[in-house]
Amino acid sequence: MVSFYAWSNGVFKSVEHRVIANKQFERFSTAYFLCPSFETMIESSEKSLIYKRFSFREFRQQVQDDVKRHGHKIGLSRFIL
Repeated sequence: MVSFYAWSNGVFKSVEHRVIANKQFERFSTAYFLCPSFETMIESSEKSLIYKRFSFREFRQQVQDDVKRHGHKIGLSRFIL
Protein backbone atom coordinates (compact mmCIF):
# COMPACT_ATOMS: atom_id res chain seq x y z
CA MET A 1 0.00 0.00 0.00
CA VAL A 2 1.27 3.47 -0.90
CA SER A 3 1.27 6.30 1.61
CA PHE A 4 1.38 10.01 0.91
CA TYR A 5 2.08 12.73 3.42
CA ALA A 6 -0.52 15.30 4.44
CA TRP A 7 1.17 18.22 2.76
CA SER A 8 4.08 18.45 5.24
CA ASN A 9 1.87 19.03 8.28
CA GLY A 10 -0.01 21.99 6.85
CA VAL A 11 2.90 23.51 4.94
CA PHE A 12 2.39 23.22 1.18
CA LYS A 13 5.22 24.27 -1.10
CA SER A 14 3.94 25.45 -4.45
CA VAL A 15 5.89 25.20 -7.67
CA GLU A 16 7.42 28.35 -9.10
CA HIS A 17 4.97 30.19 -11.36
CA ARG A 18 6.84 31.29 -14.50
CA VAL A 19 4.20 32.70 -16.83
CA ILE A 20 5.20 35.53 -19.14
CA ALA A 21 2.20 37.70 -19.90
CA ASN A 22 1.48 38.72 -23.47
CA LYS A 23 -0.61 41.91 -23.65
CA GLN A 24 -1.80 41.10 -27.18
CA PHE A 25 -3.36 37.71 -26.40
CA GLU A 26 -5.68 36.44 -23.70
CA ARG A 27 -4.08 33.87 -21.42
CA PHE A 28 -5.78 30.58 -20.54
CA SER A 29 -4.73 28.35 -17.65
CA THR A 30 -5.57 24.69 -17.28
CA ALA A 31 -5.16 22.76 -14.05
CA TYR A 32 -3.87 19.22 -14.32
CA PHE A 33 -3.78 16.95 -11.31
CA LEU A 34 -3.01 13.29 -10.79
CA CYS A 35 -4.98 11.74 -7.94
CA PRO A 36 -3.79 8.69 -6.02
CA SER A 37 -5.88 5.51 -5.82
CA PHE A 38 -8.75 5.53 -3.32
CA GLU A 39 -6.86 3.04 -1.10
CA THR A 40 -3.80 5.32 -0.76
CA MET A 41 -3.21 6.34 2.84
CA ILE A 42 -2.33 9.97 3.62
CA GLU A 43 -0.55 10.80 6.84
CA SER A 44 1.45 13.54 8.55
CA SER A 45 5.13 13.65 7.64
CA GLU A 46 6.38 14.99 10.98
CA LYS A 47 6.78 13.24 14.35
CA SER A 48 4.32 15.63 15.99
CA LEU A 49 1.17 14.74 14.11
CA ILE A 50 -1.29 17.40 13.04
CA TYR A 51 -3.54 15.23 10.86
CA LYS A 52 -5.04 11.84 11.55
CA ARG A 53 -4.18 9.14 9.00
CA PHE A 54 -6.85 8.87 6.29
CA SER A 55 -7.35 7.32 2.87
CA PHE A 56 -7.76 9.29 -0.32
CA ARG A 57 -11.25 7.74 -0.54
CA GLU A 58 -12.13 9.28 2.87
CA PHE A 59 -10.76 12.65 1.73
CA ARG A 60 -12.77 12.64 -1.54
CA GLN A 61 -15.95 11.59 0.29
CA GLN A 62 -15.49 14.35 2.87
CA VAL A 63 -15.00 16.93 0.10
CA GLN A 64 -18.21 15.75 -1.62
CA ASP A 65 -20.13 15.87 1.68
CA ASP A 66 -18.81 19.38 2.43
CA VAL A 67 -19.84 20.67 -0.99
CA LYS A 68 -23.35 19.22 -0.56
CA ARG A 69 -23.78 20.63 2.96
CA HIS A 70 -21.88 23.93 2.76
CA GLY A 71 -21.56 24.75 -0.94
CA HIS A 72 -17.75 24.56 -0.86
CA LYS A 73 -14.97 22.18 0.15
CA ILE A 74 -13.38 22.55 3.54
CA GLY A 75 -10.35 20.36 2.87
CA LEU A 76 -7.66 19.07 5.18
CA SER A 77 -8.93 20.90 8.25
CA ARG A 78 -11.53 18.11 8.55
CA PHE A 79 -8.71 15.69 9.35
CA ILE A 80 -6.88 17.69 12.04
CA LEU A 81 -6.36 15.76 15.29
